[in-house]
Amino acid sequence: MGRRIKHTERDVDSLARLMLAEAIGEGPLGMVKVGTVVANRVEADCEPDFKNLRNIRHAIYQTIPGTGIPHFEPVLNGSLYTQRPDEGDLQRARDLLNGYRDPRAKMNLWFFNPSPGQKWRAPCTPTMPRSPMTSFDFAHKNHCFYNAVPNYCPEFYR
Repeated sequence: MGRRIKHTERDVDSLARLMLAEAIGEGPLGMVKVGTVVANRVEADCEPDFKNLRNIRHAIYQTIPGTGIPHFEPVLNGSLYTQRPDEGDLQRARDLLNGYRDPRAKMNLWFFNPSPGQKWRAPCTPTMPRSPMTSFDFAHKNHCFYNAVPNYCPEFYR
């Protein structure tokens, strides 16, 4: 279990939309793994990447420092806004905001789809592109999941 993240129904809807848009075709398990990473970022509160992410929307709309480019592809390409979550999707988002974390992804702060729009996944890289302080952890369907390297974000990895 992680910590509960204060939230509104709008936050629940936003997280459900992101999970749908990001992990479309990966089923409920893939969506929960993606949602776990987003919730972990709020919980981490560490510099330089995740300091002062106070709520789930801060994490969803966060930009890459110095670029103004959103971290998450669905925000950048607008697919976040076309999703229509059903009650199951909304419940998965609620569970995450209430402290549930996917056991396999509970220590991950990054994920990346190396082959967006494809039915296959290119190999995962040892570190996240543009994020050298990461270390590959595991792959699930189209996504590669990453942890921080030792001594990075110690507030989260205690």
